Amino acid sequence: MEENTTSEWFVAKALMALAQRRTEGGQGDAASPQAAPDAVIRDTDPFAERLWNLLRIRRALTADEAAALLIGEEDDFAQNRRQAGALMLSWSRQCPRAVRVDARRVDGLKRYALLRDIGATPPAPPGEAP
Repeated sequence: MEENTTSEWFVAKALMALAQRRTEGGQGDAASPQAAPDAVIRDTDPFAERLWNLLRIRRALTADEAAALLIGEEDDFAQNRRQAGALMLSWSRQCPRAVRVDARRVDGLKRYALLRDIGATPPAPPGEAP
């Protein structure tokens, strides 16, 4: 796969690295803005959290773009793509006012668009009580 060199890609990559460092350093809790009083804090899948942050940054994303930006040294691209696609589809079904499958496709792939930012924490997986 050819590496993307657009300025948008570099900005997204830098912001994701910053978010990852903040999460790993434990700074995320102290530096994050105050959550809504009725918000429930729960443990989330690190991949889902990174994907959610990427969607919040980019506003529109395909599973391929997400996998390319979130891939780690030991990660499998195809597995990341499947996981990203499944998560974004799940979010679009759980929160249709926040995330939707865009009418526009990119290279034949579904493109997911963030309509409304609902916070720093991704929607809870199906079957998990918030």
